[in-house]
Amino acid sequence: MKAIYLTAIVFLLVACGMQAMEGRACAETAPFMVALSDDLNARASRAIDAGDYDGAIKILEDAFAETSFDDELKKLLALAHDTRGWKRVQAGDLDSALEDFRKAKLVEPEKQATTYMGLGYASFRQKDFDDALYYLFEVVYLDPKFSQAHALIGQIYYQRGKLRDAVTEWELALAGNPGDQEVKALLARANKELGVEGSFTKRETYYFNIKYDGEEKRQLGDKVLDIMNAAYSNVNGELGYYPREPINVILYTRKQFTDLTDAPAWSGGVFDGNIRVPVGGGNIDQTTLAAVLHHEYTHAVVHMIVGHGLPTWLDEGIAQYEEHWVRTPRQTISSNVLIPLSALSGSFMGIGDTAGAELAYSESLSAVNYYIDRFGIYSLTKMLKLMGEGKSLSDAMDDAAGVTLEDFEKLWESSVKGG
Repeated sequence: MKAIYLTAIVFLLVACGMQAMEGRACAETAPFMVALSDDLNARASRAIDAGDYDGAIKILEDAFAETSFDDELKKLLALAHDTRGWKRVQAGDLDSALEDFRKAKLVEPEKQATTYMGLGYASFRQKDFDDALYYLFEVVYLDPKFSQAHALIGQIYYQRGKLRDAVTEWELALAGNPGDQEVKALLARANKELGVEGSFTKRETYYFNIKYDGEEKRQLGDKVLDIMNAAYSNVNGELGYYPREPINVILYTRKQFTDLTDAPAWSGGVFDGNIRVPVGGGNIDQTTLAAVLHHEYTHAVVHMIVGHGLPTWLDEGIAQYEEHWVRTPRQTISSNVLIPLSALSGSFMGIGDTAGAELAYSESLSAVNYYIDRFGIYSLTKMLKLMGEGKSLSDAMDDAAGVTLEDFEKLWESSVKGG
């Protein structure tokens, strides 16, 4: 077998990988060109140009079995696994992507930052933050100016409530890529939060990090921690999911809460990656506080199961449903003024008036109650899991309950109108 020589496919790999990280389609910017023995070259090139990465890797692995000492072949095989890994990331198949990146790491003659970036990004997407940090630290060791790695490290620090460390990483990310508007926004937000929370007391436990302003609120912090531990047992047990990372619960005065979240006056809390709750004043209704914390914690759990793309009516409906551990959620609907569920897919935060917000929340709860009453809580958890695996809501609902989203909405509207 003739010697194998690698030419430039790094551009394709990096472009594909960075586009996948940004949620964009992976452009076929260049063919997978290599100089191999004539027959092997033709077969491998045809497979790659056709998008048949499985076939190309099989060809290269067969060659590798014969000439495993050839460093150029090792580089080529590693890059083929890297490229397929990023394709699988784009498709949401993170387990298979990790397998490809691990194979690339094993076969490449020298460590490559792009391989460790793939491992770090896929681990981050799976919320294996310890593994993600291990790989991402390797990336910035190999290439200190790898801005995407710094950006992800910053996100992990932010999720863990380490605001100062997040700020440092996002500053490094911007130094390498000054035009990154998303990182600029994250950095501005983190600096704003740091200005408010920089002096907060932090209580760290296995499941939660509780932050509040001053030791004088320690008793309240203890109470919140007790409620969160109860929510952990209640909500996780019912939805069948247990988070891998502690969740931050931050307690504010009403003014701090409004300044940082821009939430409307009727909001009792928000979940935006952290649970944020206004608790100013001494006369706190314990039942309301427990209900709000169960509600926001449910958002956190559902977000971890599904990721992005959950319609707001379903998200808010499940969160209200889980308040049943504390109180019976209020549900008031007039069948004469029903809003289609499809119109309740976006954020409710833009609803300025209390009456409009109440209707949106009531319909959300009504729809989720109807689903659970008719199909069961197990069907709901199965549907969420399927959505987390990449299915649309309608397809996941069809698999879990045997009805499409369109059919479900008709059934629910009929039940509300007494049909």
